[in-house]
Amino acid sequence: MSNGVVLRPNVEQANIAALRDAYAKMQAISATDDRSWIFWAGYHGFPQFTVWHHARVDRTRFPYDLFLPWHRAYLTNWDNVTRDQNSDAILPWWDWTSDLSHQVGIPAAYGTSQLDGASNPLASGPRPDMPGNPAGQTTRTPDDPAALPTTDQIQALINLSDFVDFSNQLQDVHDGVHGWVGGDMGVIATSAFDPIFWAHHCMIDRVWYLWQLKNGVNNIPPSYLSRPLAPFNYTVQEVLDIGHLGYQYASSSVSAPGTP
Repeated sequence: MSNGVVLRPNVEQANIAALRDAYAKMQAISATDDRSWIFWAGYHGFPQFTVWHHARVDRTRFPYDLFLPWHRAYLTNWDNVTRDQNSDAILPWWDWTSDLSHQVGIPAAYGTSQLDGASNPLASGPRPDMPGNPAGQTTRTPDDPAALPTTDQIQALINLSDFVDFSNQLQDVHDGVHGWVGGDMGVIATSAFDPIFWAHHCMIDRVWYLWQLKNGVNNIPPSYLSRPLAPFNYTVQEVLDIGHLGYQYASSSVSAPGTP
């Protein structure tokens, strides 16, 4: 941490012990408590469904798509709630473009179901009772690791100059990874209850950050800037600069020209 700004690491360099501790504590808190796993994951899908995806956009009611800024606001709030449980539990990103991911798929920290005789809180999370789907633990059905997105695919997105085009195409990649993980991650209603959701979306946020390095922080339609990112206390304008939100990103194999 430097000047109050935390460095979000790659999953492989993250403080996994602290993250497990924080997630285990959140998962143990009652669902009605605003510090709990189920409370915060419920903003995305069941029961709140406040998430922005391109499927929500229609030309009459919403002629814009807040997918990237909404999820940045969501991750910022999630990161703060997590670090309330353990100050060293900084949200990491899962680089699904890496050589390692293309060999093993789900990172080992998130894939091992048992640790020292106890359940791994990164391997599965609690989800609430919902119509046709009783309460339980999240599950996954991952595909072939070779089918994950590649560095070349992401670099091609970073080279796009139009924000709307970039956002739409990045959402397609985002959707593909959700489907690749499968199980609860493949369903909007339950995906945020799976711990890998947060590392996946942190990677999506980082790709946007890399795009901003190349194409400009304020390269976004002016009509978006004052849009509220409900239910979070941010507008689009307020989430464009991640430094103002209190975090930066560590280096990666996916980089914009001129960045480390």
